Amino acid sequence: MHGPISRSLRLSAVRKDAATLSSVESVGGRRVYTFRASDGDFDRYSDRLNVKGWRVDGYNANGVVLFNHDDGAHAAAAGAQPQLPIGKGRVYVEGDALMVDVEFDDEDEFAKKVERKVAKGILNAVSVRYLMLPGQYRQNERGGFDCDAQELLEVSVVTIPGNARAVRAKSFEDAGDDIVERIAARVVELLDAKAEAKSTEDEEPEQEADDEPTSDTEAPPAEPPKEEDESKDFNARDAAKRFVEAFKNYIHGSVKE
Repeated sequence: MHGPISRSLRLSAVRKDAATLSSVESVGGRRVYTFRASDGDFDRYSDRLNVKGWRVDGYNANGVVLFNHDDGAHAAAAGAQPQLPIGKGRVYVEGDALMVDVEFDDEDEFAKKVERKVAKGILNAVSVRYLMLPGQYRQNERGGFDCDAQELLEVSVVTIPGNARAVRAKSFEDAGDDIVERIAARVVELLDAKAEAKSTEDEEPEQEADDEPTSDTEAPPAEPPKEEDESKDFNARDAAKRFVEAFKNYIHGSVKE
C-alpha cells in the first residue's frame, strides 16, 4: 500500500499553484474573492487530481489563507517573528473545479496590502497544499501521479504560480469598460447600417404617373406635410460615445441622481 506522497518539505505535502480569481462579491459589506483553485487536468508536475476526490472538511474547520505558503515554521526556527495568516477561506467543489472563497483580514496591514494587489491584478494566483491519500494515487503516462483522493491542508495567495492555468479571470467590475466599448462599437455598426439603408431608400426615384389627370378627372387628395426627419441630425458615433460614458459611470457607481 502506498503511503502519503511527499513533494514539499513542509507537512509532507504536495504544494500546487492553482488557477484564477474569477469574481469579487460583497457579502454583508465584506469583500469575498472567489478563486478557481484546482481542476482535473494535468498540471506542471504532470499530476491529475480527481476533483470529486477532495477532502475539505478539515480545512474548512480551520480555513486559514497564507501568503506564499509561509506558515511561520522557518521564522520560528530562526527565532524571527512568524508571518500570520492573511485571511480565511472556504473551499467547495463546483462543477469540474475546486473553488475557494477568500476573505482578507482587514485589520492586518500586510493582508490589506496583499488584497490591494489582488484587486489590481498584480497578484493573480492561489496555491493549494495537500496530501495524496494512501492507496489513492498511481503513476501516469507522463511520469506524474493520478490521484483519486487528496486532503486539502492549506491555501495561499502566491507570487509565482506553478500551474499553467494560474491566471486571473477578470470580474465584471474589471472588464466592464472593455465590455461597454465593444457594445458601443456594435451599436455604431448597426446604426450606420440603418442610416445607410434609409439613405438608399430616400434616393430611389419616384415612379411617374402613366396618365396626366384631365380636367374631368378628380385630382388626388393632397398629401399631409411631412414631419421633419429628426434622424438626419442624429450622429451614431456621438450617441455611442455618450452611451459609453453614461454606462461606465453606472457600473462604477458614480451615477448622479
